[in-house]
Amino acid sequence: MKLSRDKQNAARGFIYERGRPLERSLFAYHFGEGSQDNVLAELMKFQNPDGGFGHGLEPDFRVPDSSALATSIALQNLRETGAGADNSLVQKAVEYLLNLYDSEHHFWPIIPLHDNTAPHAPWWTCDPARMARWNGQKANPGAQIIAHLHHYHSLTPSDFLMECTEAMLFHLESLPDAMEMHEIGCCVFLAETKSLPDHMRTRIVGKIQRAIDCTLARERPQWESYGLKPLSVVTSPDSPFAPGISAEIERNLDYEIERQDANGSWAPNWSWGGAFPEAWNDAAQEWRGVLTLQTLRTLRNFGRLV
Repeated sequence: MKLSRDKQNAARGFIYERGRPLERSLFAYHFGEGSQDNVLAELMKFQNPDGGFGHGLEPDFRVPDSSALATSIALQNLRETGAGADNSLVQKAVEYLLNLYDSEHHFWPIIPLHDNTAPHAPWWTCDPARMARWNGQKANPGAQIIAHLHHYHSLTPSDFLMECTEAMLFHLESLPDAMEMHEIGCCVFLAETKSLPDHMRTRIVGKIQRAIDCTLARERPQWESYGLKPLSVVTSPDSPFAPGISAEIERNLDYEIERQDANGSWAPNWSWGGAFPEAWNDAAQEWRGVLTLQTLRTLRNFGRLV
């Protein structure tokens, strides 16, 4: 099964007509219709004077202040569009993350303390119980941040890079195999980073594979609700984790092709449960743009576009 040309055009039209300017620029870059400069100009709008990113870059967290969450997403986009270590957005973002790291407890706080007045998803409400849970899940987004720091290693002091990487590997090795799904996703990103030393990659690949085996949602009924879908783990056949779940990946690709909305988009399968209803309407629309771009890129990676 492949996504037809008409449905590809519908997805493209949705992004250009109803997506954020950022997703429009990213689509144009990834599908040969635009430049890196346009992406950089859009990302710059989300960067704060401290070098971090905020302002709703992650649509579920619409607090203007910088966060590790949003800054890691920004660096992922910067890497995927070829921004080098000489890029000022990259340099400022890396400096922000170096300053944010809690060296005593070996983690990055995923979001800043906030007063809960700015629109946000319920799971980003700031209270002691949630903060303790976030701080315990050090790999989200810590493992992804460490991947970025290895990629931009010329901007990162080597002793700091080795220290935070070793601390993360120790954290991962101490976890049960049934890991939290977002931690798995960040660890996959780290394992797939080419600049990670091979001896470090070897230490985590087996752990991640066992975590996938324990946590993966493998069948269609499970994909209707929020969970770790095969395509949340593997977005390219080049992934080292693709062979172990190849049948599930093929089923998930078919499923995603079938669930495209009539307007050309892919919708989030979560909501804010009635919190900040007007802001959720905006966030849901933004997520449609994000998810539509992600899905098109994944389908292309697997040869599922006509």
